[in-house]
Amino acid sequence: LIKAYVYHLNDECQGGQNMTMVQALPAKPGTINFDQGMPKSIRMVGEGELRLFDDNGNYIASIVELEGTCVPIYDWPKFTRGQLTHGAPPRRIDPAVQKKFFTGTDLSKPQTRIVFSCESSIYFGYQTVTSAFAFLQSNQTNASWLRLLSAQMPDDLSERLPTFTGPRTLYSKRYSPINKPDIIDKWMNSKQDAPNPEDTIVVIDPDNWLLKDVNEWASKVSRKHAIGQAAYYNGNPNVQKLWQLVCKKGCNNTVAHVGVPYVLKAADLKEVAPLWRKYTMLLNEMRQDEKTKAQFEKDGEFGSLYISWTSEMYGYNFACAHLGIETDTVHDLQIRDVDGRVSQEQNEKKAMIHMGRAWFPKKEAALAEKWRHTEGKDFNNFGIQVWCKCNRTGHEIMPWPVPDGLDFQSYHTLRLLHEAKEWYGPIPENTTYRPQNQDSMK
Repeated sequence: LIKAYVYHLNDECQGGQNMTMVQALPAKPGTINFDQGMPKSIRMVGEGELRLFDDNGNYIASIVELEGTCVPIYDWPKFTRGQLTHGAPPRRIDPAVQKKFFTGTDLSKPQTRIVFSCESSIYFGYQTVTSAFAFLQSNQTNASWLRLLSAQMPDDLSERLPTFTGPRTLYSKRYSPINKPDIIDKWMNSKQDAPNPEDTIVVIDPDNWLLKDVNEWASKVSRKHAIGQAAYYNGNPNVQKLWQLVCKKGCNNTVAHVGVPYVLKAADLKEVAPLWRKYTMLLNEMRQDEKTKAQFEKDGEFGSLYISWTSEMYGYNFACAHLGIETDTVHDLQIRDVDGRVSQEQNEKKAMIHMGRAWFPKKEAALAEKWRHTEGKDFNNFGIQVWCKCNRTGHEIMPWPVPDGLDFQSYHTLRLLHEAKEWYGPIPENTTYRPQNQDSMK
């Protein structure tokens, strides 16, 4: 028997007289109509999920027990009906597919797991395929590649690419990057697919495309000792000040200033994930709350942190500080598209690119004209912009062939896009999984 307690007047899961309880058995789902309007909080008990739908019957998100003893409900997104289901639908990783993306000999033994989170969409579809191809080309040591998908159901790419699917959290409709700690938490607590505690996890983003073996960094981490790439806020003293304001434990610990890739032991990441989610939600609400938002605006005390889209980055660092996990900051795990250009010798030390845009040399103006972008004028010093992930045609218009003289990031971005498409083939048009008129599958 599983239960969901719905509280109509209190956002802390209190108040028995204004509470509705719905329950479900394995063969008998429970349903609830929110006739009293949006509730204030919900508590799930048992192995199941409360699926939430709008008044048109569209799936919005799910609430599960793993999210905590009390899930606050906000005015948006709105839902009108809930279905309580026992257990969860089959979402496990296909072992046969995973073996194709594993460079070791025994999947049950400790390994390096390279993982990222995403949704099912046109935008993430080609990034996922290119990430998978880049892994296969990068000569990894005893490593596997895995997509962590936030969705109601596995999508069609799961048939060819190893994927763990977990239900979308309701909060992702307010702030979609929350999917990263949320789906990692669900993966870590999966009875069938959770990693070995001794595994080393390399958390990347969908637009991190591998170029070389990450074992150089993965071999250096241990329990309570992680590695991360220096973030854009590296060295900003306001990070520590913000930690002092929001910390719940470990307040005297020094906060690391890192972003992806994160490299740490699976046992540590399992402890980090729920705190990562909590701190991210806290920061995201603080920047919107009338009482605190001025601190995060451009001229505010924490304005220099640009926290609006990157709450989850700070959430990760704060979770590590909370747990006392020490993090070594490195500068050679990745190179971004907009980083300053360096020598080829320095480029070849990078484990991966963090792609975004690509440029042709200015001397190739005639050739570049076919693909020239008006976006990105601030980066004209790199050349003539011919591709950007920010463009809705990025998944289908890929400049190729390319001229000589491209910078390192542009060359590998366009090369991997082209070669991955040749390897996988066109990503099928599928409006169920990759709707044309919205960003992602429900």
